Formats: sequence, C-alpha cells, structure tokens
Amino acid sequence: MFRSTGWLWIATVCQALIQALHGQTPADSPAPSASPSAVQPVSEPEEWKVEGSIPEQLPAQPGAQQMPQTGAPEVPLEQEPGWSGELNNPSPENGAQFEVPPNQLPVDPRAIGPKLSLGPIDIRPSMQFGAEYSDNILVANTNQKRDVIYTVAPGLFLGVGDYLEREYNFITLAYIPNLNLYNHYSSLNSLDQHLRIDGQYGLARLKLSGYFGYDKAFGGNRDIGGLVNSEYYTMGAAAKYQISEKTSLEVLGDQTFSHYQNAIGSKEFVNHDWLNFKFTPKLTVSAGGAFGILQPDTGVTQTYEQGLVRVQFISTDKLSFSGNAGFEVRQFHGVGSRVTPVFGLSATYQIFPGTTFSVNGARNVTYSAAVTGSNYTATSVTASINQHLIGKLFIGVDGGFENDTYFQVSGASTGATQRQDNYFIVRPNLTYRWKDWASISVSYLYRDNSSNVPSKAFYNNQIGVQVHFGF
Repeated sequence: MFRSTGWLWIATVCQALIQALHGQTPADSPAPSASPSAVQPVSEPEEWKVEGSIPEQLPAQPGAQQMPQTGAPEVPLEQEPGWSGELNNPSPENGAQFEVPPNQLPVDPRAIGPKLSLGPIDIRPSMQFGAEYSDNILVANTNQKRDVIYTVAPGLFLGVGDYLEREYNFITLAYIPNLNLYNHYSSLNSLDQHLRIDGQYGLARLKLSGYFGYDKAFGGNRDIGGLVNSEYYTMGAAAKYQISEKTSLEVLGDQTFSHYQNAIGSKEFVNHDWLNFKFTPKLTVSAGGAFGILQPDTGVTQTYEQGLVRVQFISTDKLSFSGNAGFEVRQFHGVGSRVTPVFGLSATYQIFPGTTFSVNGARNVTYSAAVTGSNYTATSVTASINQHLIGKLFIGVDGGFENDTYFQVSGASTGATQRQDNYFIVRPNLTYRWKDWASISVSYLYRDNSSNVPSKAFYNNQIGVQVHFGF
C-alpha cells in the first residue's frame, strides 16, 4: 500500500500553485493551442534564423521560419540506443524529456512570467512538479512492479542577445535537474541532469552557430531492455552562407558520445551538407549528402554515406511540411556493406481554429547497444490532434508505431540478430493553461512492445498529473 505522505505532498503543492497563479496580475497574452512534440525542421528561412526542436509546452509561433540547427531532433516515440547519426536522434526517455529552452519562449518576452535581468543577461527560472502511477516501472515482461513516481524539476535559463527571435547574435545556457522519487521502490530514485549551451554569430551573408549538450538519465531502453543508466555528450557546429537571394549553402557537423551501464556505448560523427534553392517564398528544395563514422565500444567501425533530397513547404499559417528522403550506403570494415532507404518527414495542419493535426515519420539505421555486432533499421510514424475546448482548456491525443528490424554486422550469432520489435503507444491528455507560462496537465499513456524475443516484450499503463510554470 502506497504511503499517504506522497499524495499529501503533491496535493499541497498543487493547491499552493493554483492559489499563487490565480493571484497573478499581468495581462494575459492569447492562449496558445496545445502542441505536440515535433521533428525539426519545418521551413526554409525568409531571413536568417536558427531552429531547434519544437517542445510540447508551447507551440512555435505561426509562420515562424527558421534555419535548421545542428543537434538532435526529438524522437517522437521513445529512447533508442546511442545516436542514429542519420535523420533522427534519440534522447533520454526517463522523466521529463530535456527540451531546448529557447524554443519554449514566446516571441514577445512581455507575454511570459518570471524574468530577472542582470545587465545584458536575462535569467528565467522554471519549475515542474509531477505525479505518475505506472503498472510496470521496470519495463519488464515478467515480475512487473507498480508504483507512484513523483518528479521535481527546477530549471534555470540564461540568455544574452537575440535569443528570442534568433536572427542575430546570441548565447544561451539551460540547466534542468530532474529528481525522480519512487513512493515504494526508493532504491530506484534518481537525479537526472540536462545541460544545453547554444550560440550564434552572424555576418552579412554568413551565419555561424554551435552547441554543447550533456544528458544523464535513468530510464527505460527498449533495445537494451529494462531500466538503464545512460549518459550522452553532444556537440556540433553549423554554417550557412547566402549565395544569392534564392540560393544558400549549409554545412553541419555533429558528434555524440553515448555511454550505458552494462551495455555497448559508442562515438559517432556525422557531417551534413545542403544546397538550397528557393523556388517561391513558400517552397524550398534542397539537395544534400551526409558522411558519418560510428565506432561502437565493442564491434567493428562503421562508415556511411547518404544521398538526400529535402522539400520544405509552407502554404499558409495553417499548413507546413518538411520532408527528406534518399538512401544510405553503410560499410562495415572487413565485412561488407548494406544499402537502406531512409527518410524523415514532419507536417502540421490547422484543420479549424483551435484544432491542429500533426504527423511525423522516419526511417534510419543504428547499432544495437544490446547485442555485439548487430544493427537495426527503425521505421516509425506518429500522429497527434489537439483541440481547444473552451477558455484555457485544451484536449489532445497522440500515438505512434515503430518497427525495429535487427540484422547481423559482424561477430554476432544469427539467432541474436533475427529480433523484430513492434512498438505502439497512445496518449490522451487534458491541459489547463492559466498563463502562457503556467499549466496543469492530466494524461493517460498506454504502450506495448511486441517482440519475437520474449524478454524484450512488455506493456505499460501510466496515469500522470503534471504542473509546469516558468520560462
């Protein structure tokens, strides 16, 4: 039986927050519509801008046009091992996912709440509380355990320069520790760490940007199985040069170091190059390529090349689409090579005022952190619909499906690489927003991983309440 002190604690916090938030006096800005997590990028810039991933808390401003940024776009389903190095990047799953704070900010800084200034430095705090019931906290096929998990995630964001519009020079730093407290199984308590530094410097025709990230998390990993301690170090740089009014050139480089407890870590570097041509103000077509090197801690080194075509289209404030597709040739030193079609897409459509539909899809190849000498191809699709009900109340449903097909590279037994997983997830949610910077959400999540390896199969139900304010 769960200890009643945990429920009393979260109820007291929520009551205090509600009283405090209703007591605020600043004028409300228009309430944003609920937004799903999405995959970057969504548009080609009319002017110079830099883009990050789009978070759940606040939607991107209608018609915002931004430059693709180095770094990992958010994976819509769940953490996968290491870093794919291709069209999509996994990120830690446990607790509140780390999202780049600058993109949580409305364009108008007067529309948000807490902010302090120290000379040219803006200081923006945040706080998030949550309580979640899970009937399978170990993400296991057998011996399932249930518990209530409380989360406390204070955050601090520092910004200098044009970090809201992101058109000119800026530098930002964000740090979010995430404390996870289990009501019964206290031995699973953890403190996750999330750090992100971004910067940009602009000249007349040239824009330079860079980033560094560190993520430490304890959570589920479907490839490895169960709860896993993981660490990610990410860093990268990008340059974009405006050749003419309609033509531009992008060069991006990213490097990731992945470490897992009792599993196979890796080092990976990937370079993307794009030549962009703007046919109309709404349509941009790009031709590009990529080169990557993957070095697992155990196993053979892999190199790969990609040939890609990208299309970015924004017809109105209601519709946006970005998609890229092509092929990958991956070499396994001393073993051979493999050719795989790859793609990534993201589309958002405002069906009616207050009703938004989004869809994302991806296909990429990465190594397995669980089985030496094996890779897998991940093909996924996610969709969400969000509806403004009345006043400041929003409702949404999002879901997704992913197929993971494993294959042998070198040194693995044939049986170990014949694994195939089919992962399904659905999550309805209800959100009330007092302000642009304050909200409370209630959600239900069901996920199911069917696998021909019985130890990797599981299902899980979760019910959660989350209060967020700040930035």
